[in-house]
Amino acid sequence: MEDDSLLTLSAEPWGAFQLRNVHKTNVAWSSYPFLPPTTADGLLASVIEGERWVEGNFHPPRTLRSSPEFSGLAALGGYPSGGHHTRAHLRSHVGTLMSYDGPLWVPPEGVQSAGKKPAIVEDYVCEGLSFLVVGESAILKRLWESVIGRVAPFAKKSVLYFRYEDAPDLTDLRPGEATENTLSLTALPMMELGSMPKHASPYMMPVKSSGTPNNVGRYGVKWSHLNCVWEPGVRIRPGTPTLTTDNGSAISKSLLTAVRQDDA
Repeated sequence: MEDDSLLTLSAEPWGAFQLRNVHKTNVAWSSYPFLPPTTADGLLASVIEGERWVEGNFHPPRTLRSSPEFSGLAALGGYPSGGHHTRAHLRSHVGTLMSYDGPLWVPPEGVQSAGKKPAIVEDYVCEGLSFLVVGESAILKRLWESVIGRVAPFAKKSVLYFRYEDAPDLTDLRPGEATENTLSLTALPMMELGSMPKHASPYMMPVKSSGTPNNVGRYGVKWSHLNCVWEPGVRIRPGTPTLTTDNGSAISKSLLTAVRQDDA
């Protein structure tokens, strides 16, 4: 959209979080080191729409675009300031959900989840997360007013606090192309990578989700993905179409297009 602005929402995670990488197995989980667009979108929608925290396939995916008041907004994710994965450890479990003795793949008949093993997990810890949302400035201001000061559970085991601020952190965006020094504000599609990351891994990042109701009152959820890389300071390949801020950092136009795909 021509008059797009960028809103940065600052939040504090109160503890380690676990956003399971889609490449996980049933016995080894590692968290994304950031919030993918679908996660950030759903969390912000939960905060503004009345705090529905119950998950499951009996609910459609949560999204800002399902609210008429915020339908033009595109959440591009939540990105950490500093941070690191925790030491690998066995995940905690309750009651008899896990079995140390049963077969791995085929639980004994009539015993729920008896074949599951305690998974080895790596959580993520950071001091702050910056949520990046693109849209018209007037709508972004309404979102900011609805979110600041709120506390919300997120990522299985953590709590997120949206800090009070005197004014929204809004930045104008202008269409352009990346130069050799353009830094990406978000996870970057791998084909647009302009510098070799020092520590980052490639991620299959969900950028959009949709739910289709079935005949038993549940939803089949589908995700759209991009193969991306994220670490602070990663550069965008020169010539890549971008939306650029006043300080020269930018957002990949293809990422924004993927998040907005099929929106009216």
